[in-house]
Amino acid sequence: MLGPDPCEGQHPASAGPGVGTVVAARSRVPEPLRAALDRIEQGLAGLMQGADKRETMHALRSTLSDICALTERDPRIQRAVKRVVSAGERLAGLETPSLRSRAESAARRAAARAIEGLAAVLVDTRPSRIATSLGRGW
Repeated sequence: MLGPDPCEGQHPASAGPGVGTVVAARSRVPEPLRAALDRIEQGLAGLMQGADKRETMHALRSTLSDICALTERDPRIQRAVKRVVSAGERLAGLETPSLRSRAESAARRAAARAIEGLAAVLVDTRPSRIATSLGRGW
């Protein structure tokens, strides 16, 4: 299921556990990106609940691509985006969800950590030229 890197080619190179941490970090994330984080979290939750894997992963990648387009290119953001994609693919790859499954438990924890990491990285991010020209600065 590994698709293209959602951040690749967006703009030229230029200048569960831990819920409280996510909430604290999310409150400091710029508004346009908070909505994207909510959509990502909903997508991962959908995968955990057995939503259509192909559609959900497509929506997840699309939202992550939006984040890449709206922020300045930053290797930390790219790594965080890749972790979220990887976590989503792990959840989508689970054939028979079982709450007692070690694989599912590990995938859920990885997804929670990936969201936490992405929220933390987005706190200090700056808008890209695209975001500024669209009036989506913060």
